[in-house]
Amino acid sequence: MISLLLLPLLAAGAARPHVGEPAPAFEARTLAGKSVRGESLRGQVTVVEFFASWCTPCKESLSEILAIRESTKAHFALMLVAVEGDVPALKDFVAGHALPAGSVVALDGEGVLARAFGEDRLPTTFFVDAKMTIRHINRGHGAGFRERATRWLSAMVGGGP
Repeated sequence: MISLLLLPLLAAGAARPHVGEPAPAFEARTLAGKSVRGESLRGQVTVVEFFASWCTPCKESLSEILAIRESTKAHFALMLVAVEGDVPALKDFVAGHALPAGSVVALDGEGVLARAFGEDRLPTTFFVDAKMTIRHINRGHGAGFRERATRWLSAMVGGGP
């Protein structure tokens, strides 16, 4: 009986994407009520940030990503994946923060995208290149994040490794 209960967890773990692999295909509703597909990210470097408005490290991570974009003038897309179900709180948070034009806030209260990407903690940040390949993954937030993310994004946007 126990082994049957573990099968879904093992299957989910086996599908977890890794650096160098394609970003998972997905379709989600956005905070604006539109549909967004993973394929829409093709052609641009994209930061995919799994996020919740109540998560303090998520707020810190987002603040640093926005600061990197501003300080380096690097042109990359931003997709926040909101793993919370409290849409009014999320709307209040987004209204109070200046997200770059074209940013997408995808709703994932059911955890579909989180499972597809193998997200297991908040924040989790995926750095996806223009060909939809995952180049870097940062799980959690802490010392050194801004330096790593700046280096990664500068190389990705500038065409480096």
